[in-house]
Formats: sequence, structure tokens, C-alpha cells
Amino acid sequence: MTLFSDRIVVAPTDLSEFSVSAIKAAVELASGREWIRVVHVMPIIEPLLIEGVWTTEDEAGRLLQFQKNVQEFLELNQFSDLLFEIRAGNPGVEITNFASEIHAALIVIPSHGSGMLERLLLGSTTDRVVHLAHCPVLVLRQ
Repeated sequence: MTLFSDRIVVAPTDLSEFSVSAIKAAVELASGREWIRVVHVMPIIEPLLIEGVWTTEDEAGRLLQFQKNVQEFLELNQFSDLLFEIRAGNPGVEITNFASEIHAALIVIPSHGSGMLERLLLGSTTDRVVHLAHCPVLVLRQ
């Protein structure tokens, strides 16, 4: 029996090596792999003005490509049996919204260890998740 028996654990991924450690930790904390939900947030692309014509990337095509990328990442790291979801928007907001919607008991997220200046200028997804989450957040330092 684990601390999070029969409760959903969310593991966000940005397809980096840091994400692998978070997914491994989520697997260890959950009572079974069926309780893990991986989420990846793709950026929103604003329309571009090219030669007087507004153009946007095909959202359906982007979604399919991101799904393929996440599936390949999970397979490469022996997580192909885990369920995943793709969201679009601000990663911190979308991760916490997803966790709330599925009534997650925990979010396991890596910290990339960026410096203070970078965090002030760019913000931190991990910081935003910690502040917005409705459930506990386990932050893994690298």
C-alpha cells in the first residue's frame, strides 16, 4: 500500500530528461501505473502577418504532432502504458487545471533549477504550479 493508493498522480512533462525523473517518482508513489496521468502543454501560436495575410499554423496538425512526440518520449523511457493528455496554453495554469479537473491527489514536477534572474524574467512553471495547485505538489530538485 502506498500513500496515494487509488488516487491519481499527475506528472507533467516537457519531454526533457528532468521529466523522466518526475514520471519515475510518480510511478513509485502511485498504487499502480493506471493511476498516473502525464500531461504535456504545447504553446499557443499566435497568428502571423505575412505579406498582408494573417496566417496560423494548423492546430489539428500541431496537436497530432505533439501527441506523436509525447507517445515516442513515453515509449523511449518505458512509460508507453501511461495515459497522457495534451493541453495548449500557459503550462503552469494548464497543469493545475488538468490536475483539478481529474481530482488528482498529487502533482510531481521537476525543477530545472534556473537562477533567480531567469526566474524573474521568464517566470517558472514549477513556481506557478506550486501556487495554483489545489493538491500537494512534490518538486524534484535536480
